[in-house]
Amino acid sequence: MMPGPELRVKRGETFSIRVVNELEEPTAVHWHGVRLVNAMDGAPPLTQPPIAPGASFDYRFVAPDAGTFWYHPPLWKNTNLYGALIVEEPAPVDADTETTLVFAAAKNGDLFTVNGDDMQVGEVIATQRVRLRLINACATKILRLHVANLRTLVMAVDGQPAQPFTAREGDLTLGPGNRMDVFVDCRGEGGSWLITMQNTDGINAPVAKIVAAHAANGTTRRGDPKPLPSNPLPERMDFRDAVRIEAAVGRERAVKSETPLFTVRRGRTVMLGLSNPTAANAYMHLHGHSFRLLDALDDGWKPFWLDTMPIAPGGLARIAFVADNPGKWLIEGLYRPQVWFEVT
Repeated sequence: MMPGPELRVKRGETFSIRVVNELEEPTAVHWHGVRLVNAMDGAPPLTQPPIAPGASFDYRFVAPDAGTFWYHPPLWKNTNLYGALIVEEPAPVDADTETTLVFAAAKNGDLFTVNGDDMQVGEVIATQRVRLRLINACATKILRLHVANLRTLVMAVDGQPAQPFTAREGDLTLGPGNRMDVFVDCRGEGGSWLITMQNTDGINAPVAKIVAAHAANGTTRRGDPKPLPSNPLPERMDFRDAVRIEAAVGRERAVKSETPLFTVRRGRTVMLGLSNPTAANAYMHLHGHSFRLLDALDDGWKPFWLDTMPIAPGGLARIAFVADNPGKWLIEGLYRPQVWFEVT
């Protein structure tokens, strides 16, 4: 089935699953965005031996953060193998219903599939407020969605709660690997509204339809939702003693992959300057950690956490994170071959 089954666990619970490899090649499963223990990250050969054909591997870890995550083979080698991993909040949130929309590349390479279907318009049934969990499982394409004529609040980015903010004119943009949780408020009188996606020709094609029944309280606007419960992320970062690294995407790296890009002691802040000197779009995915996108002068950061980020051709970006998860972690997208860092 495509995508794979949606897996669910509550925050703080132990997630346990046995992966049986029925492919004709070695594989593993990477739990994209989950700040889990290093041995369960699914990044062979760095964190585990690859799962041989006919063999199995037991993944077991405590889910530390509530949010929308996903799973796939290492380095997105086979984009036909993917699925959603939902870590539920410990208590219900202020939404009547929810649905997950997973976007991936279609066979022709120009369009997306939505939950495995080629641009099929599926219905999202709602009463007043629906939570949409959006996942861009495409390794190369930027996803641009539009929710027409409905109040749309961004509640979380890359699985981590944000201070809720209104999507400008209903537009939502997700880079490769990014996720976004949004609350969409339907009008009390009932009706249907389209969610569209901008294709390669710049045309908005419908990908889903929100259908809402008549609500008993008529057209009364629902109050603003409270932020989603916070996850245990650092409240501040110490830039004074930060490790400062500059790196590029897309270039060959002379140093062998056995050598870490850097080693840092646990709890220290890392500031990573990124550049894309190539003529192609690129992405960066940080394993085992979440980061903040810094302002140009390093005097602030964007009001949400990320674990994956697109970098435009010729683009520059600076990020910062607290290296608080011990182990050897990949930074996908930097140089070739893939590189890693170590937290001791």
